[in-house]
Amino acid sequence: MTESVTAEVQQLVQEGRAAAMAGDTFAARNSFRRATELDPSCAEAWMGLSSAVPILAEKREYLRRALDLEPGNAEAEASLRYVEKLQAEGLQIAPSKRREERIASGDASPILSAPEPAVAVPAVEYCYRHPDRETGLHCIQCGRPICGECATMTSVGQLCPDDRRARRPSNYKVSAADVIVGGLVALIASAIVAALLLFVTRGFFGLIIIFMAGPAIAEFIVRIVDRVTKLKRGRPMQIAVGLAIVLGTLPLALFSLNLLLLLYMALAVTTAVARLR
Repeated sequence: MTESVTAEVQQLVQEGRAAAMAGDTFAARNSFRRATELDPSCAEAWMGLSSAVPILAEKREYLRRALDLEPGNAEAEASLRYVEKLQAEGLQIAPSKRREERIASGDASPILSAPEPAVAVPAVEYCYRHPDRETGLHCIQCGRPICGECATMTSVGQLCPDDRRARRPSNYKVSAADVIVGGLVALIASAIVAALLLFVTRGFFGLIIIFMAGPAIAEFIVRIVDRVTKLKRGRPMQIAVGLAIVLGTLPLALFSLNLLLLLYMALAVTTAVARLR
């Protein structure tokens, strides 16, 4: 095995451990499984994979593989004994952390204590947007389970996509009416500006005007749109205003064969999109 593959396997094991500590069992399992595919002789990867799956039969299989590779691994032996003990009690899925903590503290015995209702503390949770992905992450706003892809980290924890959008500033909450009004205003303003520029954008002097005044004109159009939409921002406004500038300028540029108008159009669209970000 090459050094690069060995390094990649160790990196995957470290990533799997970090994901498991963060509660993202889906990412942890993917990292450990990829490590076992690259290096089937890596006992650490098999141990990690056993900790990231909820099915006891799978845990047992992966722990046995780790022990085949490292027969004297005390941690693997202890884990295997515990898994087999749970299987002997009739369990098929690893118990919840709450029950494990009770057993460890001596408050309950896995055999003598009454089994916890399966619906009270589910052993495995799935992302509400990706039902095939197990996860230990929850949105701090609504409490729903989310996977690592859906989670957006904030200073107080992770948010789901729905609550992240709800927390956006009001000027980023754009309605269809905002898009239509902003687009129409930008279209009218762009057509008027293009008609005026048609008479002054000639020769070298016209080129200077375009480079100097083009971005300022686009800024002026954006300010008009801001007035009628109350400073709405975001991708819908970028698309609407950018398309309006093209529709207001392109027909005159093509009709008059004025290349400087095309240059102005490119500068105006670029400026407007940047301002409405």
